[in-house]
Amino acid sequence: MNENLIYLAVFAAVALVAFSMLTVLLRNRDIARNIEAATTQRASVGDIFSTDNEKLSHYFNIQNKAQPDSLEMKLIAAGFMGAGAPRTFHILRLVTVVVVMVGMRSLIVRLFPDTNPAATVLMAAIFGGVSFILCSAVLDYYVNKTEIQNRKLFPDFMDMLIVCVDAGLSIEAAIDRVAREFLATKPVFGTHLAIISLEVRAGRPLHDALTNFSVRVRLEEARTLATLFRQSQELGASVVRTLRTYSKEMRQMRLLRAEEKANSLPIKMLFPMAIFLFPVNLIIVIVPILITVVELLGNMRPPGV
Repeated sequence: MNENLIYLAVFAAVALVAFSMLTVLLRNRDIARNIEAATTQRASVGDIFSTDNEKLSHYFNIQNKAQPDSLEMKLIAAGFMGAGAPRTFHILRLVTVVVVMVGMRSLIVRLFPDTNPAATVLMAAIFGGVSFILCSAVLDYYVNKTEIQNRKLFPDFMDMLIVCVDAGLSIEAAIDRVAREFLATKPVFGTHLAIISLEVRAGRPLHDALTNFSVRVRLEEARTLATLFRQSQELGASVVRTLRTYSKEMRQMRLLRAEEKANSLPIKMLFPMAIFLFPVNLIIVIVPILITVVELLGNMRPPGV
């Protein structure tokens, strides 16, 4: 009995030591992994602000040459800021058109073998043209999607900017700090903010940098902010007070936009309910009545029969 207790105690001690060592090893591994991830993330954020960043160099080249409604600016507004984005888009669109044309021609030949070859090629070309237009429509969809996301993030940018300014930072330093924060969570929006900081460092006035920012993200709120900064600088008003007032207006606009969407829901639900629920309710109400009437008519007999 004593030997069994000794063996049990030794086993428990060995298990406790092994569990403790395993816990320490796993904790050290997690700490090392977190340190490595933070170092990598900090290095990637620092690369955005470097002078030899390819994405930012490509943007500045496009800004000097392209029109606001050009394909390059649309790709930048959609979040594709790489130098090879236009080339990749053209290749994907060409491949899509060729695949659709070949696929539709094969499908038409298989389903309708007696079709004239010229008509088959014409139909395939029509579907190819439609796919060409749809590629541009998909790009516009991504632009609108990114614009909606940027509109949701802009009030958060304003709040963080006010916090940094209240803490004693200048406007330029506050934008730089907020850009670094957004780069870790929302890289696309953070890249646009980093471009503002780089433009200000290069000597461009802040309101001009914000105007370019509004062109990139296609937000009227950003253009209004640029106008407010310009007026504050010209009139000598307090920038912090201007930011706080505009941030309050942004929150009110967000609430009004949410209320507008909530008020439009009943109208949007009216037509689906009328199409899908009204016929079902009509059947539920009328069919039993019709069955009863048919049974009554079937049981009725003319007099004398």
